[in-house]
Amino acid sequence: MGHEDKNYRRAGIIVGLLFIVATTFLFLGEFFYKPYLGQPDALMVAANNKPVIAFGLLIELVCILAMPLIGAFIFPVLRRVCTGLALTYFFFRGLEGVILINVALTNKFALLTLSEMVAAGTDAAALESARLLIEAQNAWGNTDGMLYNIIFGLGALILYVTLYRARLIPRWISAFGLIAIGILMAVVLAAVFVDMPPWAQLLVVPIAVQEMVMALWFIFRGFDFATIAATGQKPAVA
Repeated sequence: MGHEDKNYRRAGIIVGLLFIVATTFLFLGEFFYKPYLGQPDALMVAANNKPVIAFGLLIELVCILAMPLIGAFIFPVLRRVCTGLALTYFFFRGLEGVILINVALTNKFALLTLSEMVAAGTDAAALESARLLIEAQNAWGNTDGMLYNIIFGLGALILYVTLYRARLIPRWISAFGLIAIGILMAVVLAAVFVDMPPWAQLLVVPIAVQEMVMALWFIFRGFDFATIAATGQKPAVA
């Protein structure tokens, strides 16, 4: 195995681990803070549970930081297929992190601050408008919000199209990703116009499962450049 092959093998392991961290830490963080910040009376109960909530938010921060790192570590791999697509995917993964830190995570810490003000004696009714504004922003920029999911979906489409074209992983995994992300984006866009039933949240499961399958493939099998090498393809610039 040449030096370049070892670098790609290492990149596959790192990218796979980052996908696992990004997905599992997101749900793990929500497990700690959502029971408190997700309630209508969050300002009344959050201050008494600050350590648990802060711990959950820090776990979610790890998830957010993993997102742009995925784009960075997979960039040299995707560049062998198309430099433009590699740069675009890196851009969207970085934009995900920016939105989640500047909107979702900051707003959740802001709710914690407001709850401390209530605990200190501030009238909760006086802070209710601030809480409603935060919830309105998170309805668009949180991980279940339309704005975030459109950006996530566009980045994922670029990744799966690139992987499918170059056959860097088995095509059934890439096709699974294209179908799963198409379902997710359809649900997100439909939710803007109609009220979705509670079971619609289950439609996020396919993309979560696909990412875990793909991550394990990256870790244990890596990338297959045989097709590119056989055809003599060089990195394309879009």
